[in-house]
Amino acid sequence: MNIFTSPLRPLCSVIAFSSAVILVSTSGCITLPKAPSGQQLLNTSLPNADQVREQWASRSKKGGVDSAWIKSFRDPALESYIGEVVAGNIELDAALHALEAAAASARQAGAMLRPQLNAAGSSSHLKRSGGNGSDSSELSAQLSWELDLWGRVRAVRAAAGANYRATDADYQNARLSLVAMAAKAWYLATETYQQLEYAREIVDIQQKRLDLVTIKFDEGELSPKEKHLAGADLNSARDRLQQVSLAHRNALRTLEVLAGKYPAAKLQISRRYVPVPPTVPAGVPSALIERRPDLRAASEKVAAAFNLVTEAKAARLPRISLTAAAGRSSSDLLDLLDQGPGFWAAGGNFMAPIYQGGALKEQVAVRTAQQKSALALFGQKSLNAFTEVETALDGEAILTRRESYLKGALDDNQEALNVAQKQFDAGKLDLLSVLQMQERVISSKVAWINIRNSRLAQRIELHLALGGSFE
Repeated sequence: MNIFTSPLRPLCSVIAFSSAVILVSTSGCITLPKAPSGQQLLNTSLPNADQVREQWASRSKKGGVDSAWIKSFRDPALESYIGEVVAGNIELDAALHALEAAAASARQAGAMLRPQLNAAGSSSHLKRSGGNGSDSSELSAQLSWELDLWGRVRAVRAAAGANYRATDADYQNARLSLVAMAAKAWYLATETYQQLEYAREIVDIQQKRLDLVTIKFDEGELSPKEKHLAGADLNSARDRLQQVSLAHRNALRTLEVLAGKYPAAKLQISRRYVPVPPTVPAGVPSALIERRPDLRAASEKVAAAFNLVTEAKAARLPRISLTAAAGRSSSDLLDLLDQGPGFWAAGGNFMAPIYQGGALKEQVAVRTAQQKSALALFGQKSLNAFTEVETALDGEAILTRRESYLKGALDDNQEALNVAQKQFDAGKLDLLSVLQMQERVISSKVAWINIRNSRLAQRIELHLALGGSFE
């Protein structure tokens, strides 16, 4: 026969009784206060919340914010690379494990609301002087269950749940930020590749210019000064080529590391830009609170702080726990007296803090200050978020106009070069002037590719500032 068969029957009765008592007791428990959320958080955390507009100060296209913004670039190579980054980035993997730890902590806090059942056992041997020895042993099951009359345990569980949701939002924010960083690095690598092409062209032009100047110097048409200046320009162009070449390899290494690969600078990238996607709608400022993961994380941290204040206040009140135990003991003496080996007991514990030197009172003060700090940080993060969107929208408009001007400068320089080439073919212009015009065209091309990369990066920044999903 199982040694626990007899003692556990009364223990089951005690558990049933304890459950009934808890149901009756907790029916009159206090309700946990709710932390402010959404617009309430803005009103509470910002002294001038009424200044938050229902539309962005910078002009933006009306409509809801689109998800899956990576696809808007219509760049399959970028989409494939982003998939590698999400799957292979090591820092993102570490953030995922932190999220798993937070989930376990939330479950651990929830376990405090359930009964705690433990097993205990002991064994001893007693040897009397001049007599025989005796053995004794005991094996028992012990149950304890705190009545959460004041909501202390529930507040701890609610805080742990809020911390988990905050960690989850932090993970989503890290994921979104990583993808934005990877997308910008992708197009930066494209820019450095194109700059590398133009740097080689400039070296070629400067080499031709030096050759031409050398011929004119040998014919006595130019002084040594012009020859040395041409040589200096060639060396400067070669130096620029080395700088751009290193920048391109470093850009490739950055892409490889982001994807969790060895930085060998061998990654294949797109060598030409995709067109900047059409203007996207930015929604309204108030929707940013729910859409941006960093703001969701900040709001959950406020909720956790509110619940910890409740826990600290409830810790100053009495605690009541139900306890029960059942088991079996045996010894030579009991066997001799033919006594029953089983036992069980049930009862309750009451503990009320009387004097803790002011520690519990100060803990309430600590939690209250932390709550106010979390609320203030949410307000500041909200202002930062609004600023990022306004800056991105404003920057888009400025960069669009700048691209138009630089494209106009490139077209004009190209037309001037075409005219110079025709004059050279007609014998009306020397080759040196043509080479100088070619250098102007290449410089305009470099400025144009820079602004195109800036526009793509700015669009990525706007999507990051707006939050939402990239997939």
